[in-house]
Amino acid sequence: MIHANLLTGETMKYLAALILLFATMARATSVRDYESKTIHERTEIVSNFLDKMIADIRVNNPQLASEIHDWFNDVPAGKPIPEGLEKFEIELGALDMRAKEGRADLSKVQVEGVIVYVVKQKFAPQLAKQ
Repeated sequence: MIHANLLTGETMKYLAALILLFATMARATSVRDYESKTIHERTEIVSNFLDKMIADIRVNNPQLASEIHDWFNDVPAGKPIPEGLEKFEIELGALDMRAKEGRADLSKVQVEGVIVYVVKQKFAPQLAKQ
C-alpha cells in the first residue's frame, strides 16, 4: 500500500508527464501487433516497457516505483500470476470484446497505453486523495 505522505500533487504531475513521454518517445506496439506475437515476444514488450516506466518513476518516487514493480511481479498466494499482469490481461480481453462489437480498433490502441491505464487505475485514486 502506498502511504499518503509519499503521494503528492507533484508525484501525480510526474506520472502524467511520464505517460505523455512514453506515448511520444516509446516505439508503441498496437494491441493487434501484440496479439500476433509469440508469448516470449509479448513478455519482452511488457517487461521492457515496465522496466523503463519504473526506472523513470524511481528518480522522483522510489516508493511508488517499488509498489508498481511489486504489483507486476509478486504472485499472490493462490494466484497464477501477479495482480498487475492479471489486470492487464483483463483489459486486453475487454478490448478484444469491444473490437468484436466494432467499438474498438486494435490497430490504434497501444499496449503501452493499456499498461499505463491499469497503473493509473491502481495508483491514481490514492494520488488523488492528496
